[in-house]
Amino acid sequence: MDYTNRKTGQQGRPAERQKKRKTALILSGGGSRGAYQCGVWQAMTELGMDIDIVVGVSVGAINGAMVVQGDVIKTANLWRQMETNMIFDVATDAGIADFAAEFLKGGGAGSTGLQSMLSQYVDEEAVRRSPIDFGLLTVELPSMKPHYLWKEEIPAGQLCDYITASASAFPAVKPFDIEGKDFIDGGYENNLPAAMALEKGATDVVCVYLDAIGRFRPSSLKDIPNLTFIESKWDLGDFLVFDRANSKRILRLGYLDAMKTFGVFDGTRYTFAKGTFDKRTLSQADCAAHIFCLDPLILYRRQSYLEALTDAVAAAREEDALQLALPKTASELGSLAKAGLSKASLSAAVDQLKSASKKAAALFIADSLREKGSESIFLTRYARRLLQDEVAAADLLVKLGLV
Repeated sequence: MDYTNRKTGQQGRPAERQKKRKTALILSGGGSRGAYQCGVWQAMTELGMDIDIVVGVSVGAINGAMVVQGDVIKTANLWRQMETNMIFDVATDAGIADFAAEFLKGGGAGSTGLQSMLSQYVDEEAVRRSPIDFGLLTVELPSMKPHYLWKEEIPAGQLCDYITASASAFPAVKPFDIEGKDFIDGGYENNLPAAMALEKGATDVVCVYLDAIGRFRPSSLKDIPNLTFIESKWDLGDFLVFDRANSKRILRLGYLDAMKTFGVFDGTRYTFAKGTFDKRTLSQADCAAHIFCLDPLILYRRQSYLEALTDAVAAAREEDALQLALPKTASELGSLAKAGLSKASLSAAVDQLKSASKKAAALFIADSLREKGSESIFLTRYARRLLQDEVAAADLLVKLGLV
């Protein structure tokens, strides 16, 4: 069977057409947050997306080597097991203060654990044999000279050394010595070097950014073709602390975010099965889920979402802080129609609602919408602008009959 290229109208077999395009995966630095990137890769694997080029910095270089090897299950299992002392020469429960102490004592924590892990999990020959192009970035000290390297430019037997160098987050971690030269984290030069992929002919680029310490210039992405940018809406945790529970959490977040990005699921902060709600209701559902603290790791369908939100609203009603612990001014104005209300009075009500908890404000507004309908003061443009999420959530609660 022949297939027609939508852009050119030319016909050809699928394999022939795919050769004309190259997909690059760019993985930023971010330490322990790298589990999120593994989740993205899991989703891309499930969707059957071919990856032709991988570029990584720091933890992105570690994940990148695993992507080139192709074992996503092995990588996910590794992330679920990692702890800080398995990577750096510090105590099991080490935090930022411990890394600072290591710097003062010896110029940073050692990375013998990381080197051991790489020797166990990264098969240099497999990476070199793979048809997938692999690049990384590290920075030389003291000159701060960047080294943008493709696997064919790295001397045989030194792939894991250069990955370690790219992930040496100085000053928390010691510089890494390669043949008498010190190297540090590539994030000092560029935490998301997407332009590298263009050297290998990338036509489509997927960037996974971990929002960690490092140099990143969003303007550098303006000339990247067919760019897909994936970034978490949630805090991914301390980038120096490898915690198993957090790794499992953010691995799941990465998976769900990728599925939403590629149109399989719906939602922004939260995830909904495709078509669960129309566009407007979906936005309101996302706001309500956020305000009432639903679990962002769940793929919600309509019934499961309604059950979770119903329980969360009931719990909020019962909280002592929500026993109409709202300022008197807001309470009085909530019973008024918008007609004849001065902007100053409305402003006072909005300001006082903003000082309350988001749950309390959303429930208070929902009660007003249910009682007053289109005459509620909270449907004014001013109130919607300043209490956007709360009004959206309240509107949904009324629409679903939860208040």
